[in-house]
Amino acid sequence: MISRLLLLVILAGAIWLIVRYRETLKRWYEKAVIFLKEVRVEIQKVVWPSKQEVYGATFVVLIAVVILTLAIGIEDRLLSAILDQILRLTTKSG
Repeated sequence: MISRLLLLVILAGAIWLIVRYRETLKRWYEKAVIFLKEVRVEIQKVVWPSKQEVYGATFVVLIAVVILTLAIGIEDRLLSAILDQILRLTTKSG
């Protein structure tokens, strides 16, 4: 009984909102349709890269990732070694 009443109240509220804001919803819908049509036009203007260009760019990115990973790893090892030496010197003198 309560669930049917709740469903009825929700349904009545939804209908009231639609009736109350019908013009606003209509304007929003019209703007959305115009926007999507403009999106379609803009997408047709896009020059998509060829498979070869995509593969080449992907290869460049992968090489850059490998190089940067190695550089960061080497830097981490060097800084860790330097910090270890500093800590050893300070613990010996302290």
